[in-house]
Amino acid sequence: MKLNLSYRSYPPNFVTVFFSIILSVTSLFAQNIQLKVLGDTTSGFRVGLYDGNKMLLNNTEELSLLITNADLSEKALLPNWKGAKWEGNDSIVTLSRESYIPEFDVNLSITVIYKIINSHVVKKTISLFQPGMPSMFYTLREKFIPAEKPKKYISFEHDNFPGGFVHEMYPAVGFVNKENQVIGFLMEAGYKNQYTRTTRRRFNGRGGGFVGMRKLPDPELLSVATLAEQSANQDYIKQTFGELFNLDAGTNKAVKLPDVYQKIGNLKVTKVGPLITMDCKPSPQAGIEMIAPFKDQRYYTLSFLCKGSASVALKLFRIKNGNKTVELENGVKYIDNFKTNEQKWTLFKGSIMVPYIENDSVSLFIGTQANKTGQLQIKDLQVTEHQPQRESYNILPMGEKVEKTSYIFVEPWKDHREFVLSAQTRLAEGKGFKGSQIEKMLYANLNMLTWITAINDFKPFNVPNMNYSPDMYNRDSFFSIVATYNKELNLSIWDQWSKTQTPKGGIGTIITPYMGSVEAKDNEATIEWLIWAMMNKRRFNVTLPADKIKKAVDYVLNEFDAGKDGKCRSHFSMSQVDIVDYQPKTDRLAVNQGMLAIALRTIKELGFPIEEAYIQKAEQEYRKFYDPQRKHLLFDRNYPDIITLTDLEPEFFSLWLFNRPLLTDEMVINHLEQIPMLNKVANSPHPQYGTTAPICVRVTSDQKGFAYLSADYQPFAEFGASNYANGQSDGFYYNGGSWLRAEYCAYVTGLKHGWKKAPALMENRVWAEINLNPEWPYSKEFIPTKWTTTDSWWPSTRGLCWNVFILMANEVAGLRSPDMDPDYVKHQ
Repeated sequence: MKLNLSYRSYPPNFVTVFFSIILSVTSLFAQNIQLKVLGDTTSGFRVGLYDGNKMLLNNTEELSLLITNADLSEKALLPNWKGAKWEGNDSIVTLSRESYIPEFDVNLSITVIYKIINSHVVKKTISLFQPGMPSMFYTLREKFIPAEKPKKYISFEHDNFPGGFVHEMYPAVGFVNKENQVIGFLMEAGYKNQYTRTTRRRFNGRGGGFVGMRKLPDPELLSVATLAEQSANQDYIKQTFGELFNLDAGTNKAVKLPDVYQKIGNLKVTKVGPLITMDCKPSPQAGIEMIAPFKDQRYYTLSFLCKGSASVALKLFRIKNGNKTVELENGVKYIDNFKTNEQKWTLFKGSIMVPYIENDSVSLFIGTQANKTGQLQIKDLQVTEHQPQRESYNILPMGEKVEKTSYIFVEPWKDHREFVLSAQTRLAEGKGFKGSQIEKMLYANLNMLTWITAINDFKPFNVPNMNYSPDMYNRDSFFSIVATYNKELNLSIWDQWSKTQTPKGGIGTIITPYMGSVEAKDNEATIEWLIWAMMNKRRFNVTLPADKIKKAVDYVLNEFDAGKDGKCRSHFSMSQVDIVDYQPKTDRLAVNQGMLAIALRTIKELGFPIEEAYIQKAEQEYRKFYDPQRKHLLFDRNYPDIITLTDLEPEFFSLWLFNRPLLTDEMVINHLEQIPMLNKVANSPHPQYGTTAPICVRVTSDQKGFAYLSADYQPFAEFGASNYANGQSDGFYYNGGSWLRAEYCAYVTGLKHGWKKAPALMENRVWAEINLNPEWPYSKEFIPTKWTTTDSWWPSTRGLCWNVFILMANEVAGLRSPDMDPDYVKHQ
């Protein structure tokens, strides 16, 4: 039987009718945003923001600038900067001033440009230039002053923000004025504005977890007038760039810990002076718990000495109304297995930045989660509160212009949810991005999760979400950055990954600032790096390091198919479902076989001699994973009833990268028909269908048609047995969670193969990302497919970056074109 590898090509407007709701984002509000120059040649010029004749912002200055030399021994302050001259009109204004800085004997040029982008968004760009000093460090502050007393301040996570510094999942603040307008403030991506939102690092060794850093960069990147300042009518919103807090300098004071604690688990506790001894019996947790003396918007260090035969677990949780809620962010987190020594004391020391937590209490657990008999001794448990020394760390190089960009948006105030949506869509509009609401939101999220690597390393760095910070993962950054046509980002972050290449040629899995990583394995990382190289050559017509690419090619060919029989063998899954390794290597996984086929065709396009017959052999092996009786691809031949959406990922790659299918229409459509459609919602665009689908599930022959994984039938070995038994975690993570990127790309794959349900399910899934949990209208790592209330959704999933890859899926679907990306440049 001859295999027909053709697939349907749809005209660009084929799916548009199905997306009329989400693609038509029009302005419903009549506004007349204008810029007016205020001041004179004597006092200096500044810009006021107006809606018609109504003043919205009455800034007394455009910026203030603190300059230091490299050793911080000399300082100069330029407060209350205003322009010496101006030019422009009511939609674009340029202010400028040339200044001589006697403290450093240097000339400094500053230019401020306001530009109205559309009826809602204003862009403000500050440019700095100095031609006379090799190393100039600076801190720049922008203060935005409401023209009248605000009704309230708001942030991305809080409908009524009291004041102080703002450190949340997405940097956006605003205020509501008496006319019920919201004036919101956003900023450019960190790699362009030279900031990072990292507040912690990986712990040394392999113990896992995060610990707060001693030098905290940009802790007050965003701040709002404190309650005391507001009471004195000193209202403002401030952005501060290039400032770090040095916790090992400045002043500090010891904070008394409570004498009362609660025993948790099976143990005996003895306390003699500063020494606490815990004799632990097997239990999930064994230790002591107390209320920690932490308060909102302050900086602390938690330290102790430990010794014993059990590893240390350290947990900080917020307590609201007597109930334990979420783990405290921005410092100590995921410390489950801090290693101890029976013979000598080991120091634990980490900073904790407490943002606004609604005046919640914080519980502190210290003990062990080893679930075995052992002794743990803790000595000199201390909490110190800091007034840290503030230091400048942004660099203004000699002879190079540096810019800081902010965005202001104005619209009628509706509610906090609308503000959260606008904070995302308005940023995308400010940057010149065109697309649907969800596309704008995902693009904005990508930018807010891309910042500089560290205070001494301004190379771009992309993290999956704030929960994963400070780590950059290969797979996540690939899907995130390749979704854009930004040449700087694509080449820079691709090059960062090239530096992780091992002597064998493999590309690393993770880059983490302030610490190292030795994680490089035979997963899809090296293949995706080669795909990325191919895309960079196509898009930007660049020459890439041939030696590194050849080394990676040799690694892929030797590691995954040493016998050259076209069958992929690996220790790991080549997809995101990577929670088990295989000893010895396995050839049981459909996605691995498909990724080998994609790798071979990529290697051929990169100019290496790969026989077409060899590629087609690998492609045929991928097709063999289709079971005609079960009517789906076999995720794992040893577990033939398991079906995943990731098994269609190689097919999507082939359509996207090479405009050719690997599978037949029948294979793709039958596979998708086996995936259950869950979370039906009456007000979704297509209520007859579910709004989410599980990424991994078991197909059953009963009326229900599917089952979540169980202890007796699941492919994830010990991890699955301990996490997915007895119905625990049903519908969550890889036990049936709904992952937007994988799901949406699978639907687009179905669309290209003629699956009639695809447009409706694509639209439903986009709707679910924004609306299924009304309090979380933004990108998520996954959406549960089984849940009672949204209170059970994992806070750690909020804001995942790689979902922006659906921009590429929409290109494949004919829903967008490359020129909708502001960085797209067509190469002849």
